[in-house]
This record gives sequence, structure tokens and C-alpha cells, in this order.
Amino acid sequence: MEGLVFNSLSKLLEPCLPTEFLAANWGKSHRHIRGWPGKFGQLLPWPQLNEILSRHRLDFPRLRLMRNGKSLPTASYLRHTTGGRHKVSIPRLRNVSLTNQLREGATLVLDAVDELYGPLEELAQGLELCFREHIQINAYAGWQTSRGFDLHWDDHDVFILQVTGCKRWSVYGMTRPFPLAKDIETGERPTHAPLWEETLVDGDFLYIPRGCWHVAMPLAEPTLHLTVGIHNRTGVDLLHWLADRMRSSETFRRDLPRLSDGAERASHSQRLREELLAELDQELLDRYYAELGQNALPRAQLSLPWSATVEILPSNVDALLRWTSPRPLDLRVEAGVVEFACHQKRWRFAATALDILKALESRRICSLQELCELSKDQLEEQTVRAFLSELVRHGLLTVVRE
Repeated sequence: MEGLVFNSLSKLLEPCLPTEFLAANWGKSHRHIRGWPGKFGQLLPWPQLNEILSRHRLDFPRLRLMRNGKSLPTASYLRHTTGGRHKVSIPRLRNVSLTNQLREGATLVLDAVDELYGPLEELAQGLELCFREHIQINAYAGWQTSRGFDLHWDDHDVFILQVTGCKRWSVYGMTRPFPLAKDIETGERPTHAPLWEETLVDGDFLYIPRGCWHVAMPLAEPTLHLTVGIHNRTGVDLLHWLADRMRSSETFRRDLPRLSDGAERASHSQRLREELLAELDQELLDRYYAELGQNALPRAQLSLPWSATVEILPSNVDALLRWTSPRPLDLRVEAGVVEFACHQKRWRFAATALDILKALESRRICSLQELCELSKDQLEEQTVRAFLSELVRHGLLTVVRE
């Protein structure tokens, strides 16, 4: 499983090794890795971006034009029509107006493009296995020398993948350590010279940790880059989770003794403290991560037409099946039962299904034939098909090719 988990990250970081990057840079400092022309070219070629823009109903703020740090009026590149029985507002591109704005220096921003193009969704899913957090990929395209965004910091870690063209980047570091989106203080805008300044060219990779101030400038040529956003959990997130868990405590559900005397207040405070400290043991993070993994939901993945038929699975033994859980599983066997948690549920199957589940979880995509062969000494093909059909029915498995 480890090789698969790091596969997507390895491809982004080449020639740097993931172990080196994670030890030296992850969460600590920016990192620029020189690539080669075309390294990221197939992630989002220009024709595919054109097709996405043409075929999808994209509205603000998912699709927006930025110039010198300001969002341009949506009417300058979108029109809205009312159509259909329910009279809903439908966004339509103003093709000529949009390209005129781009020609004059606007930057095109498209959020969550990983939900619109297969290769980017594959990349996001692979990175989710590695970082065990939801991944969002945005696209940025520019043509002139006007910056899209002003000097700023992001509340998440960012990978910049230069798909084509070049862009000048300046990174200034943090002025407030590990700032949050909803913070009690704001970091001061940096007044010093950038810590790092260089031009990203086709195939280059740049990592910017959360909270690092940065700005990018196009260089009067077509440029397209992707940002991969990773929202890591913080101690504040842990406290929010722990607060919800404390609802199971009668002491924490009780009213606070506002009108009581000092002794009763002190006694109540002591009870709260003892119960809270009991939760703050050495296994706290393990419990937190386990629950996050269990509650992570998969991306929308359908198996039509098969999943809506009586058979559920195609008859072709070469059909490919994909395991949909967005996080690695902890498969446990006890008393003839294999058990695991994902998709906000706990699942229990006969232990004879263990080899099939291990293959699906480790390889993510398997053929129907190899799964039947894998368990032929214990299960008949008809039984395997019935089991796999149940997995499809419950969304744990999807048919990706007949």
C-alpha cells in the first residue's frame, strides 16, 4: 500500500524523493523543484480547458476573472438566462467578452477543476490517500503582465504545478506563525525583500506552506498553472472535535453553576478538568485520525448502467472495479469476521472476503477475473460476484470499465 500511497506525490516531486520532501520541507519551508518541459502537460492541456469552459455551466465564484487583486464584474464575461420549467438562472459564457478581458490582462481562475477532468481527479484521489485530507485543484491562466492576486497568504498548504508557459513567483515567508482563516490576530504584511524569487517554467513544482506570503506575476505570454490545496488539521480542529465528543459526558452537559457559591464553582470546574484531561491521553490523535478516516466520504462515482440493473455487475470478466474509500483502511479479522470503518459506517463481512478486500484496498483497481481467481480456493465465482455486487450496491466499489 505504501508505494501506491506515495505514487501521486512521487510523480509531482520527481526527481526529489517524497521522504526527503516530507522530512525537510513539509509544513516548514517552501521548496522549488525543477522539472522538465511537459512534465505536467497532460494534467490540463489547453484543449481540455477550452472544453470544460464550453460544456459546463460555470458561475461565479467558481469561475472568475481577476486583475491586479480584484475580481472583475461577472457581467463582463458571463450572462444569465432563465430557462426550464423551474425558471432557474443559467450562467452562459460571453465568449468574446471573456477573451477580450484575458487579452487585456485578466487572469482566469477555475476552482475545483479536479471535479471536471478525469486526470486531475485521479491526481487528487491519489494525493488524498497520501495526506488523508480532501484535495482541491484550481486552475489559473494568464496572458499579460497583470497579477491576478495581490501579495497574500493561504490558509492551506499549496503545490504549484506549472503546466505551460512561465510565471515569476516571490515567497516572503510567515509574519505570524501558522495563521488561521478565522484568527484572533492578523499577520503584518511583509515589508522585507522576498526570501525566494524565481521564474517557474514548464514542468516546475513549487511548495508553499500555509501562512507564507507570496505573489505571482505573468510574463506576457500564455501561462497555465494548477494549485493543489491541502487543508491539514490543526489543534483548533482537534478541540472542535473533542468538544463534540464531550456531549457524551453528563458533567459537560450540565448547566454551569453561575449562581452558585465559590465552592460549588470550584468543584464543578474540577470535575470538568478531570474529565477533559482523561480524554487528553496519548491515544487522542490516533482516535481523532481514525474517526476522520471513517467519516471521509468518497467522490461521486457511478457505475451506470450496471448498478441500476438486477445483475449490478457486467458479465465480462475483464471488467475493472475501483475501490472508492478515499482513505487507507484498517482491516481487522476476529472470530471469523473481517471488519473495517469507512463512509461513516462500520462494515462486517465473513473472513473469507479478506483476500478480496486486501486486493481492492491495496491496488484500488482490480479486474473481476483476478478477484474471482484470488479467492477460488475458498469461494465460488457466483459467491464472489454476489459479494462484489453488494459492495457496488453500497457504494464501496464502482465499475470503471466493462
